[in-house]
Amino acid sequence: MTSTSPIDSESAQNEPALGLRERRRRDTLREVSDAAIELFERKGVQGTTVDDIAQAAGISQRTFFRYYPTKEHAVFAGDEGFGTVMREAVAAIRGGAPVVAALEAGWLRLFDDFDAQPAEHARVLRVKRLIHAEPALLALALANDAEHADELTDAAVDAAGAQADVLIARALVAAVSTTTRLAFDEWARRVELGTPASVREIYLELRRGLAAYAAQLDAPPSA
Repeated sequence: MTSTSPIDSESAQNEPALGLRERRRRDTLREVSDAAIELFERKGVQGTTVDDIAQAAGISQRTFFRYYPTKEHAVFAGDEGFGTVMREAVAAIRGGAPVVAALEAGWLRLFDDFDAQPAEHARVLRVKRLIHAEPALLALALANDAEHADELTDAAVDAAGAQADVLIARALVAAVSTTTRLAFDEWARRVELGTPASVREIYLELRRGLAAYAAQLDAPPSA
Protein backbone atom coordinates (compact mmCIF):
# COMPACT_ATOMS: atom_id res chain seq x y z
CA MET A 1 0.00 0.00 0.00
CA THR A 2 1.09 3.59 0.05
CA SER A 3 2.86 4.00 2.65
CA THR A 4 5.34 1.48 3.92
CA SER A 5 5.43 0.19 0.40
CA PRO A 6 6.13 3.31 -1.65
CA ILE A 7 5.83 3.02 -5.41
CA ASP A 8 7.10 5.73 -7.69
CA SER A 9 5.95 4.43 -11.05
CA GLU A 10 2.89 4.47 -13.23
CA SER A 11 2.89 2.83 -16.62
CA ALA A 12 2.49 5.26 -19.47
CA GLN A 13 0.41 2.71 -21.35
CA ASN A 14 -2.16 2.71 -18.54
CA GLU A 15 -2.85 6.45 -18.55
CA PRO A 16 -3.68 9.02 -21.21
CA ALA A 17 -1.01 11.40 -22.48
CA LEU A 18 -0.39 14.08 -19.86
CA GLY A 19 -0.92 17.74 -20.65
CA LEU A 20 1.83 20.29 -20.13
CA ARG A 21 0.35 21.57 -16.86
CA GLU A 22 0.05 18.08 -15.39
CA ARG A 23 3.61 17.20 -16.43
CA ARG A 24 4.87 20.36 -14.75
CA ARG A 25 2.88 19.57 -11.63
CA ARG A 26 4.35 16.08 -11.41
CA ASP A 27 7.85 17.38 -12.10
CA THR A 28 7.47 19.87 -9.25
CA LEU A 29 6.11 17.21 -6.92
CA ARG A 30 9.11 15.03 -7.70
CA GLU A 31 11.64 17.85 -7.30
CA VAL A 32 10.22 18.86 -3.92
CA SER A 33 10.10 15.25 -2.81
CA ASP A 34 13.69 14.63 -3.86
CA ALA A 35 14.78 17.71 -1.91
CA ALA A 36 12.88 16.53 1.18
CA ILE A 37 14.38 13.04 1.01
CA GLU A 38 17.93 14.38 0.72
CA LEU A 39 17.45 16.83 3.59
CA PHE A 40 15.77 14.26 5.82
CA GLU A 41 18.68 11.89 5.20
CA ARG A 42 21.22 14.56 6.15
CA LYS A 43 19.44 16.50 8.88
CA GLY A 44 16.55 14.29 9.99
CA VAL A 45 12.88 15.25 9.89
CA GLN A 46 13.03 17.36 13.03
CA GLY A 47 16.12 19.19 11.81
CA THR A 48 14.53 20.09 8.48
CA THR A 49 12.04 22.90 7.93
CA VAL A 50 9.58 23.51 5.14
CA ASP A 51 11.65 26.55 4.20
CA ASP A 52 14.74 24.32 3.87
CA ILE A 53 12.89 22.03 1.47
CA ALA A 54 11.39 24.91 -0.51
CA GLN A 55 14.76 26.60 -0.93
CA ALA A 56 16.43 23.37 -2.00
CA ALA A 57 13.68 22.79 -4.58
CA GLY A 58 13.76 26.40 -5.80
CA ILE A 59 10.19 27.25 -4.83
CA SER A 60 8.45 29.40 -2.24
CA GLN A 61 6.87 28.16 0.97
CA ARG A 62 3.51 29.12 -0.48
CA THR A 63 4.12 26.89 -3.47
CA PHE A 64 5.23 24.06 -1.19
CA PHE A 65 1.96 24.14 0.72
CA ARG A 66 0.06 24.15 -2.56
CA TYR A 67 1.33 20.60 -3.08
CA TYR A 68 1.86 19.21 0.44
CA PRO A 69 0.11 19.86 3.77
CA THR A 70 3.26 19.04 5.79
CA LYS A 71 6.94 18.42 5.19
CA GLU A 72 6.44 14.73 6.00
CA HIS A 73 3.93 14.32 3.16
CA ALA A 74 6.60 15.31 0.64
CA VAL A 75 8.32 11.94 1.04
CA PHE A 76 5.28 10.16 -0.39
CA ALA A 77 5.20 11.98 -3.72
CA GLY A 78 5.56 8.75 -5.67
CA ASP A 79 2.07 7.49 -4.92
CA GLU A 80 0.43 8.56 -8.20
CA GLY A 81 0.26 4.95 -9.33
CA PHE A 82 -1.07 3.76 -6.02
CA GLY A 83 -3.77 6.43 -6.14
CA THR A 84 -4.90 5.05 -9.47
CA VAL A 85 -4.98 1.51 -8.04
CA MET A 86 -7.09 2.67 -5.12
CA ARG A 87 -9.63 4.49 -7.30
CA GLU A 88 -9.93 1.59 -9.71
CA ALA A 89 -10.20 -0.98 -6.90
CA VAL A 90 -12.89 0.97 -5.07
CA ALA A 91 -14.87 1.41 -8.30
CA ALA A 92 -14.52 -2.29 -9.17
CA ILE A 93 -15.59 -3.45 -5.70
CA ARG A 94 -18.59 -1.15 -5.70
CA GLY A 95 -19.40 -2.56 -9.12
CA GLY A 96 -19.56 -6.08 -7.70
CA ALA A 97 -16.04 -7.40 -8.36
CA PRO A 98 -14.53 -9.73 -5.71
CA VAL A 99 -12.35 -7.76 -3.29
CA VAL A 100 -9.18 -9.78 -3.84
CA ALA A 101 -9.52 -9.70 -7.63
CA ALA A 102 -10.13 -5.95 -7.62
CA LEU A 103 -7.09 -5.25 -5.46
CA GLU A 104 -4.75 -7.67 -7.19
CA ALA A 105 -5.52 -6.38 -10.67
CA GLY A 106 -4.02 -3.02 -9.83
CA TRP A 107 -1.23 -4.26 -7.60
CA LEU A 108 0.06 -6.74 -10.17
CA ARG A 109 0.14 -3.99 -12.77
CA LEU A 110 2.10 -1.77 -10.41
CA PHE A 111 4.47 -4.61 -9.57
CA ASP A 112 5.18 -5.06 -13.28
CA ASP A 113 5.78 -1.34 -13.72
CA PHE A 114 8.06 -1.21 -10.70
CA ASP A 115 10.09 -4.28 -11.67
CA ALA A 116 10.59 -2.78 -15.14
CA GLN A 117 12.00 0.51 -13.79
CA PRO A 118 15.26 -0.32 -11.97
CA ALA A 119 16.25 3.36 -12.01
CA GLU A 120 13.55 3.96 -9.37
CA HIS A 121 14.65 1.19 -7.05
CA ALA A 122 17.38 3.14 -5.26
CA ARG A 123 14.95 5.95 -4.49
CA VAL A 124 12.37 3.55 -3.09
CA LEU A 125 14.99 1.99 -0.84
CA ARG A 126 15.93 5.44 0.45
CA VAL A 127 12.30 6.20 1.26
CA LYS A 128 11.86 2.87 3.05
CA ARG A 129 14.95 3.52 5.15
CA LEU A 130 13.62 6.93 6.12
CA ILE A 131 10.21 5.53 7.04
CA HIS A 132 11.81 2.94 9.30
CA ALA A 133 14.20 5.45 10.87
CA GLU A 134 11.86 8.42 11.38
CA PRO A 135 8.84 7.99 13.71
CA ALA A 136 6.98 10.90 12.09
CA LEU A 137 7.21 9.30 8.66
CA LEU A 138 6.26 5.86 9.96
CA ALA A 139 3.24 7.34 11.73
CA LEU A 140 2.11 9.05 8.52
CA ALA A 141 2.63 5.88 6.49
CA LEU A 142 0.55 3.86 8.94
CA ALA A 143 -2.16 6.52 9.02
CA ASN A 144 -2.32 6.44 5.22
CA ASP A 145 -2.59 2.66 5.31
CA ALA A 146 -5.46 2.83 7.80
CA GLU A 147 -7.30 5.42 5.71
CA HIS A 148 -7.00 3.32 2.56
CA ALA A 149 -8.10 0.18 4.41
CA ASP A 150 -11.20 2.02 5.65
CA GLU A 151 -12.03 3.19 2.14
CA LEU A 152 -11.73 -0.31 0.68
CA THR A 153 -13.67 -1.86 3.56
CA ASP A 154 -16.48 0.67 3.11
CA ALA A 155 -16.63 -0.18 -0.59
CA ALA A 156 -16.82 -3.91 0.14
CA VAL A 157 -19.53 -3.43 2.77
CA ASP A 158 -21.60 -1.16 0.54
CA ALA A 159 -21.35 -3.65 -2.33
CA ALA A 160 -22.48 -6.53 -0.11
CA GLY A 161 -25.51 -4.62 1.09
CA ALA A 162 -27.62 -6.03 3.91
CA GLN A 163 -25.55 -9.22 4.05
CA ALA A 164 -22.31 -7.35 4.67
CA ASP A 165 -19.98 -8.45 7.46
CA VAL A 166 -17.78 -5.45 8.27
CA LEU A 167 -15.24 -7.42 10.28
CA ILE A 168 -14.76 -10.06 7.56
CA ALA A 169 -14.43 -7.36 4.90
CA ARG A 170 -11.80 -5.56 6.97
CA ALA A 171 -9.90 -8.83 7.55
CA LEU A 172 -9.85 -9.58 3.82
CA VAL A 173 -8.58 -6.09 2.94
CA ALA A 174 -5.95 -6.36 5.67
CA ALA A 175 -4.80 -9.74 4.37
CA VAL A 176 -4.13 -8.43 0.86
CA SER A 177 -2.58 -5.21 2.14
CA THR A 178 -0.27 -7.05 4.52
CA THR A 179 0.82 -9.45 1.79
CA THR A 180 1.73 -6.61 -0.57
CA ARG A 181 3.63 -4.84 2.21
CA LEU A 182 5.52 -8.02 3.07
CA ALA A 183 6.39 -8.45 -0.61
CA PHE A 184 7.97 -5.01 -0.73
CA ASP A 185 9.76 -5.53 2.57
CA GLU A 186 11.22 -8.81 1.35
CA TRP A 187 12.18 -7.22 -1.97
CA ALA A 188 14.03 -4.47 -0.08
CA ARG A 189 15.76 -7.01 2.17
CA ARG A 190 17.00 -9.04 -0.79
CA VAL A 191 18.15 -6.01 -2.76
CA GLU A 192 19.98 -4.59 0.26
CA LEU A 193 21.86 -7.91 0.40
CA GLY A 194 22.76 -7.59 -3.28
CA THR A 195 20.33 -10.25 -4.50
CA PRO A 196 18.24 -9.40 -7.60
CA ALA A 197 14.55 -9.63 -6.79
CA SER A 198 11.12 -9.10 -8.34
CA VAL A 199 8.30 -7.70 -6.22
CA ARG A 200 5.75 -9.47 -8.41
CA GLU A 201 7.42 -12.87 -8.00
CA ILE A 202 7.78 -12.41 -4.24
CA TYR A 203 4.11 -11.49 -3.97
CA LEU A 204 3.09 -14.55 -5.98
CA GLU A 205 5.32 -16.74 -3.77
CA LEU A 206 3.58 -15.37 -0.69
CA ARG A 207 0.17 -15.82 -2.30
CA ARG A 208 0.83 -19.46 -3.13
CA GLY A 209 2.03 -20.10 0.40
CA LEU A 210 -1.00 -18.44 1.94
CA ALA A 211 -3.35 -20.36 -0.35
CA ALA A 212 -1.79 -23.62 0.80
CA TYR A 213 -2.28 -22.71 4.46
CA ALA A 214 -5.79 -21.33 3.93
CA ALA A 215 -7.19 -24.87 3.84
CA GLN A 216 -6.28 -25.16 7.52
CA LEU A 217 -8.86 -22.49 8.33
CA ASP A 218 -11.61 -24.95 7.40
CA ALA A 219 -10.63 -27.16 10.32
CA PRO A 220 -12.03 -26.20 13.73
CA PRO A 221 -9.49 -24.59 16.05
CA SER A 222 -7.88 -26.86 18.60
CA ALA A 223 -9.13 -26.51 22.16
